[in-house]
Amino acid sequence: MDNTMRVWDIGTRKALNGAKPLLSINAGPINAWRSRFVSRKGDEAPEDLIASSTDSGTIKLWSLEDGRAVRELSTSRPNFMYALAVSPDGTKIACAGVGSHVYVFDTEAGMLLCTFSGHSDNVRSVSFSADSSLLVTASDDKQIQLHDVRHGSPVTTLLGHHGWVLTAEMHPSGAYIASGSVDTKVKIWDMAQRACVETHSQHSQAVWGVAWQRSSDDVPITRPMLASVGEDCSVHLYDPLLA
Repeated sequence: MDNTMRVWDIGTRKALNGAKPLLSINAGPINAWRSRFVSRKGDEAPEDLIASSTDSGTIKLWSLEDGRAVRELSTSRPNFMYALAVSPDGTKIACAGVGSHVYVFDTEAGMLLCTFSGHSDNVRSVSFSADSSLLVTASDDKQIQLHDVRHGSPVTTLLGHHGWVLTAEMHPSGAYIASGSVDTKVKIWDMAQRACVETHSQHSQAVWGVAWQRSSDDVPITRPMLASVGEDCSVHLYDPLLA
């Protein structure tokens, strides 16, 4: 809310008390509500970027090297974009927020690839699959939707939460989706069955975030755990009973 994006070096494991950020960007009033790194692969790939969502229906791209403004992507609708995701391959950026539309952009060309309009209320969360081909969205209309960003087409709708769905994220394998809701539940959905296969009730208030454990070059993960964070000020870890 101070209009500033900051980049910190956590790889050195230095204490952050009194430390200075590597980069500070003045993004303008309420123009960095959500931010994500945009990292593109390959020796010929352009420089890495930072994407930030705004309160006016745009996504701004900034150079990770020096913080300069690189490009602005416009949805043509002046709505608050508080959901933002970058595809793992760095080629696409999705955003959504106030209103029922979801927008997917080509990162390099800066053009709008597709717009999804299947929701009937504000969209709280957008998340790509590991292969960058699918997009999961969660909405105040109590729905989770899966979209094919390659063809700009809807795939399926998942129903079962009894309140706003605030967060949804696909399992690294692509076989499951985890979600959290105002109804205090964490649910896990099987994509083959298109059905909920687990419901967890550890939270006493709204669940605002879910995240699957991810593998890295140093730590390979064969059985990802799930984390959830709630308005009850608690974080829960799960070892889902998945096939």
